[in-house]
Amino acid sequence: MHDIKLIATDLDGTLLNNDSEISDYNRDVLKHCINNGIELIFASGRPFDGLKRYSKYLDNNNYSIVCNGSVITDSEGNIVYNEVIKEKDVFYLMDIAKSYDVYLHVYNGNQYIVSEEDIYFKNYAQKENITDVVIGFDSIDNYNFSKMLFIGENDVLSNLETYIRDNLDVHTSFSHPNFLEVLASGINKGSALKWLCDKKGIDRKNVIAFGDNYNDIEMIEFAGVGVAMENGEDILKQRADYIALTNEDDGLGKFLKGLFNL
Repeated sequence: MHDIKLIATDLDGTLLNNDSEISDYNRDVLKHCINNGIELIFASGRPFDGLKRYSKYLDNNNYSIVCNGSVITDSEGNIVYNEVIKEKDVFYLMDIAKSYDVYLHVYNGNQYIVSEEDIYFKNYAQKENITDVVIGFDSIDNYNFSKMLFIGENDVLSNLETYIRDNLDVHTSFSHPNFLEVLASGINKGSALKWLCDKKGIDRKNVIAFGDNYNDIEMIEFAGVGVAMENGEDILKQRADYIALTNEDDGLGKFLKGLFNL
């Protein structure tokens, strides 16, 4: 278990504290790992613009798994892997969204497109300094969507997810009780991590992954060592090999410190 060559981690609710920051403790442990040749891969539902400041903070010049595994970028944000939802499914999803009380956000590679300037978009764009944004779907001429995000009340989204699963061959998961994410069939953080490991020649048994939510399940299961956060969803904790302390208690850093005897 000590022969770890790659650390893959979710951001929100996992590496980041509840103020969306990397604590000094987690920073010191991860920088020690990077400086000793262990690779660090962020795996997030965010687009590249939403996580690049964290890579810069850790001086981590590696690939990033973004948009929940549908996109992989290099350290500069250039896309090296992009699995898009079938166009006919995109149109179907855009159409049924009108029948539900939800907001729709979509990601076309690194471009962020929102149905309207809702409060979720305003808060996120301001916090993360997102610049490549399109408001409204009328002017779109390219429907190669990497991810579609439905935002609303949990009961509404649960009903919507059931409807989508009954009618389309796509991958759905919750990244937050109010965020239902849709990707192409078979695409998730785990499939993206496998692609990266194959590219790097790293065996899954030499990978440790950390997560807290439903959209981390496949990544946790792929990794040789899967770790769920104490604050994570019960189903993830059931499938993980280990459970770390919460994201507020530097759970990721403390687990790695114990693992590597730092």
